[in-house]
Amino acid sequence: SMDVGSSMDVGSSMDVGSSIDTDAEMRRRMVQMDTATTLRKTIDAMGGTMIQDPAAFVSTDFQRAVTTGLFASCAALVARGGVGIEMAGDGGDPAAWASLVGSGLLAYWLSDLGTGVFHWSVDNYGSKATPVMGGIIDAFQGHHKYPWTITKRQFANNIHTTCPATMCVTVPLLLAPGLAPDTCAFMGVFCSMIVLSQQFHAWSHMKKSQLPEIVVKLQDLGVLISRKGHGAHHRPPFEGNYCIVSGWWNPIMDDNKVFNKMEKVVYEATGVAPRSWSETHDFDVEEEAPEGWGKEYNL
Repeated sequence: SMDVGSSMDVGSSMDVGSSIDTDAEMRRRMVQMDTATTLRKTIDAMGGTMIQDPAAFVSTDFQRAVTTGLFASCAALVARGGVGIEMAGDGGDPAAWASLVGSGLLAYWLSDLGTGVFHWSVDNYGSKATPVMGGIIDAFQGHHKYPWTITKRQFANNIHTTCPATMCVTVPLLLAPGLAPDTCAFMGVFCSMIVLSQQFHAWSHMKKSQLPEIVVKLQDLGVLISRKGHGAHHRPPFEGNYCIVSGWWNPIMDDNKVFNKMEKVVYEATGVAPRSWSETHDFDVEEEAPEGWGKEYNL
């Protein structure tokens, strides 16, 4: 009886073990299939229908006013930094001014990283139903489908959407007492670069023949993101090359798979997979504007 019992114990443990392994593998596959299906449905539903009316690409007085207000607040922050040096009695100290300039340059360098993190987040998470950010998220998905549209938007029309939120940072800072000159310069430059990144982004989708000579020169020098530098992002599954000020941070983030690691952390913590994990992005991409589109507005 002991032999029978032991054989039954061994057999049953083997059966249970194999059953557990099979169930675990089945659950893993089901999760993967469900994730892929959900991603495909989400991506397909996003981006909407391309805006057909060229008038929607023309800057309005309101958009120009909001844009002007934002850049005025950024310039005022930088100016406050300079005034702060003078008021502290350091106006004749080259080191104080060098520190102020260095803070501005640091802000420019880090703004590229900031745009990358933001671009990665809206490309991969949320939907047009997401509160506050839904419109921006959906617009980024639409940009993957119709990348030419960004090249047709007039300046204020293109960048005004990020201005109100950014002014919620710049205006309180202007009113805050005791702000160090270097901090003023850093935040003024950083916030302006975040907003301007959308224009740098637009230029990276345009041919050199369409751009001012100074912009082409800055792209060639690596000061601004270039068509070649950003083009790699527009290949499915639209992962990597998220940074759109200068693109300097792209090799650092992509070669070290920083965003991939962040995606795994988010997935393990929430069960939400990024859109870049989808194996299919089979929508049609319109690279060029329809012939003659927007000519009545010189777009």
